[in-house]
Amino acid sequence: MMSLLKVAAPRLEETRAVADKVVSLAESGSTHADARDMIERHEIALDGGGRLPVTVIAADYLNNALVRFGRQWITAPGKSLTATFVSVIPSAVADDEMVNGWLAMLAGLSTLDALEGAIDACGARPFEEDCGFRLKWPNDVYCHGLKLGGTVAEVQPLPDDSTRRALVVSVGLNLTMPADHLPTPQATSLQMNVGPLPPVDDLRDMIVSRYVVSLRERLGAFVEAPGPEAGRMRTEMRHVCWMMGRVVDAQLIDGTAVHGEVVALNDDASISVRTDDGDVRALLASEVGLLQQ
Repeated sequence: MMSLLKVAAPRLEETRAVADKVVSLAESGSTHADARDMIERHEIALDGGGRLPVTVIAADYLNNALVRFGRQWITAPGKSLTATFVSVIPSAVADDEMVNGWLAMLAGLSTLDALEGAIDACGARPFEEDCGFRLKWPNDVYCHGLKLGGTVAEVQPLPDDSTRRALVVSVGLNLTMPADHLPTPQATSLQMNVGPLPPVDDLRDMIVSRYVVSLRERLGAFVEAPGPEAGRMRTEMRHVCWMMGRVVDAQLIDGTAVHGEVVALNDDASISVRTDDGDVRALLASEVGLLQQ
């Protein structure tokens, strides 16, 4: 029962120093839904003073956290990170199907930046030498082949502004959840892989503030030169993409399925899957409902 759980709005002092607007809540249904509402009510930051603006909405507990295609994300008060970041980008970039698939990859790469930066800053070390964070295309964060968290990236229209779009990115991470509190055997948490870690409020602030910095820098570069930055991200993803070379089952939103080996990450951020009959099928993130190994 929610009444038995202690919740408190995250303290985000470092984040307030780098973001243009910060909303910190003890509890929310969904910070992603909150962001959508704030966009409609003209409540997000639209001017970053010469840089891309970033609004942050964070909550200690989400009681209706939905991720891609209506699946639920489980959070635990005082043990998880749940935050949404909103920026503003040109419509020409947001609507360009040749490059806009990289916005989801950018969200994941910023998550790795924030995690690794926070771990270094607090002096934590991995418990095993081969501990490394990876991205399971298109939006999950993995550690040792287990799910540490995930991201959701979505473009929304800005009211009364046809030249710009709002980019909404939500991030959920298991921070200090012990093994017996994780939602599935396929999940993991940060404290199970690195340590020592600071108190969760400090840890969340360290990660969220670094996410703001990374998102602003990566997104700013992408807006300035979408094609070259997409190529650079493709090269970067080759080193952290957990899917490459793995055999997967892709359940598509049209009800069909594709089974085969992931053989490439393509220029438009799709993946290529070689099926058992030797055909190669390109899959966009927008058409894949579920991807399993």
